[in-house]
Amino acid sequence: MSPSHVRGANPGRLRADVRVWLYCALGLVVIAVSAAVSLRPLSSGQSEVRQVRRDNLAQQQLSDLRTTVAEFQVFVEPRLARLAPASLDDVTNGALLGSAVSPKADAVVKALPAIGLAGTARDIAAAGSAFTKAISQLSVLAPGRPSAAVTTAINGERTAFARIWATTGSAAAQLRQARDLDLRQGLGHLDGGKQTVLAVDALAAVITVLAGVVLGRRSQRRERLERAHARRAAYETTLQQALDMSRAEPDVYEVVGGALHESVPHLQVEMLVADSSRAHFNRALSTANGTSEQHSGCGVVSPLDCPAIARGHTLVFPSSRALDACPYLKDRVTGECSAACVPVSIAGKNVGVTHATAADREPPTDQDVEDLELTSRRASDRIAMLRAFEKSESQARSDPLTGLWNRRSLENRVRDLQREGTPYALAYGDLDHFKDLNDTHGHEAGDQALRLFSRVLRDAIRPGDIASRYGGEEFVILLPDCSTQTATNVLERVRERLAIALTAGRVPSFTVSFGLASSVDADTFDEVVAIADRALFAAKAAGRNRVVVAVDSPETQTAS
Repeated sequence: MSPSHVRGANPGRLRADVRVWLYCALGLVVIAVSAAVSLRPLSSGQSEVRQVRRDNLAQQQLSDLRTTVAEFQVFVEPRLARLAPASLDDVTNGALLGSAVSPKADAVVKALPAIGLAGTARDIAAAGSAFTKAISQLSVLAPGRPSAAVTTAINGERTAFARIWATTGSAAAQLRQARDLDLRQGLGHLDGGKQTVLAVDALAAVITVLAGVVLGRRSQRRERLERAHARRAAYETTLQQALDMSRAEPDVYEVVGGALHESVPHLQVEMLVADSSRAHFNRALSTANGTSEQHSGCGVVSPLDCPAIARGHTLVFPSSRALDACPYLKDRVTGECSAACVPVSIAGKNVGVTHATAADREPPTDQDVEDLELTSRRASDRIAMLRAFEKSESQARSDPLTGLWNRRSLENRVRDLQREGTPYALAYGDLDHFKDLNDTHGHEAGDQALRLFSRVLRDAIRPGDIASRYGGEEFVILLPDCSTQTATNVLERVRERLAIALTAGRVPSFTVSFGLASSVDADTFDEVVAIADRALFAAKAAGRNRVVVAVDSPETQTAS
């Protein structure tokens, strides 16, 4: 597995919303198609039911027609057989019964074409017309008619009856077949519709369950993200508030160490920051404890050798055994591991790295990396601000030529000592014959002499002492909580080291004189300076290149 920059790995919320809308659109399409598929057999079944109703109506009408025809024939046939005059009157009167055949035949004829029996309807129309005509011929059976005409009418009626009876019987059989077919088709469509509805319901249930699962997971994921954002916002706020209270870099590292121990307690984290030369790393903090700190630390020596700094972004290494793993992860005493390395940028330059290790093939999670990046970023911002403030403060309190404190900064420090009740010794120094050095060798040589003396002065005084350029070639050295005897030794060391530094020959030779006073001999800083100035005047008068200590009596001065 290759190391990867963790930022940008998660899909955006907009993309997730598009997926949800696609799921919804797909669900609507499936529901619409399912509804269409379900309605088709149901619609066909409904059509078949209507057709069966038409079949039943036509069957009823045909049955009424056949019943009427049969009733007429049953009524008239016995009378035709007797051929009695009285019966002939009944036959003539019975013709009125046959008149009902015509409208019923017309009703059947109109109904049959609608159910696909147009040919049968024509046959029944013709048979009905013939039967009606035959009935009308029965009027010849009136008394006195020739027997031949009677026989012809009777035979015609019987033939017409047989024809209409056979035609309607055939139509009735066709109607039964059509009705049975429509009924079977209707039942088949309804059964198919039922199965389709069940299938659609099952499909809809599956889609609903899937949509519920997808939306539920998305809701859970969003809820987790919201909780993570809330946790990160609270963590960032707390971290920033703690960093805002830090006043120096060590304070920042202490805050960051505590924050990392809280946010990623399962990781061993250290922060390496380059020294002033930017050539070597110093371990600024570590969350490891005991012996593990000695074995799990990163072995990289210089920022130039760190892969994360070289690439300029976060690297995650799932296993130190991988071919492309950072070489400084391999062959550790604690064994194989995984790691995440976050570059630390201060003032726009990558000068550090936050290095976190975990178990092999169990690398820091995305959330872990985000916490590491957030903490490193906030720490680097605070460090950059403190360094800029310190630089600005140093420039404000320093003399631009020599780098020593200026007069105002010295006076502020003295007020602190007075407020604390700390006594101090004060030396007033002056470069001997400095005007002659300037006039003889030029102002550049004079500036070099001032810079050389300032460097010697910084190196020779004690760590807590303060050297300042008081004006021109005059210097004031403040020695807190120091006796005049100890201060004299410090000043003699300054004179000795100046003589040694001048042997290089880069700057014309010169000497320095000091007047030394103590704060116990005066009430104010100005008085101490005045006493030291008088001692310096005595040193100049005594031949220069010496230290003169002021004592209680102005007439008593000791030259050394």
